Amino acid sequence: MKRIGIFGPTESGKSTVARRLVLEHFKKFGIKALILDPHTDEWHFWPSEAVGFITEDETKFWSAVWSSDGCIVVVEESSSTIKREKNLIPVFTKLRHRKHKLLVIGHSGMDLLPVMREQFDTLYLFRQPQSAAKVWAEVMTETGLLACMNCQQFEFIFHRMFGKPVKMKLPPPK
Repeated sequence: MKRIGIFGPTESGKSTVARRLVLEHFKKFGIKALILDPHTDEWHFWPSEAVGFITEDETKFWSAVWSSDGCIVVVEESSSTIKREKNLIPVFTKLRHRKHKLLVIGHSGMDLLPVMREQFDTLYLFRQPQSAAKVWAEVMTETGLLACMNCQQFEFIFHRMFGKPVKMKLPPPK
C-alpha cells in the first residue's frame, strides 16, 4: 500500500479506517504519520504515539512532507485540502521518491483530478453515488467496485490494484 484512498459520506467510518491504518499497520513498522487535518478540534482522535507532525496549516504541512522521508502522509478532507489543485499532482506522482506513503481521506474522489485518482493502488470505498462508483470501476478496471453503491453505514469495499474487491464492515461505535 503506497497510495491509499478512503472515500465516503459523513459518519461512514472513513477516519476510523484511517486511524486504524496509521496505528495498526504503519506504526507497527515504525512509520510516523504526517497529518494535514483541518479539524483541529478532533486532533485527539489521532494516536499521538504514531503522529510525527499534525497541522491545519497547508504550507507548513507540505514543507514538512517534502523535507522528510519514509512517513505516511495523511490528508484529511481532500475536497478542501487537495481539491483539483494542479500544483499538488506531485503529491500523487513523486511522493514515493521520498519513500513516503500517501493516505487521502475525503467524501468523494471526484473532487480530485483524474491523474490523482489514477495513482491510488488501494481503495476503501464507503457508499458512493453511481457516477463516482462508475469512475472508480473504470480507473481500477474492476466492475466489482460498483458494489460500493449499496454499502450501508460502516460498510465499505476494500480493493487493492490487481486484486478482487472485498466487502467489509467496521464494528459500530460504542
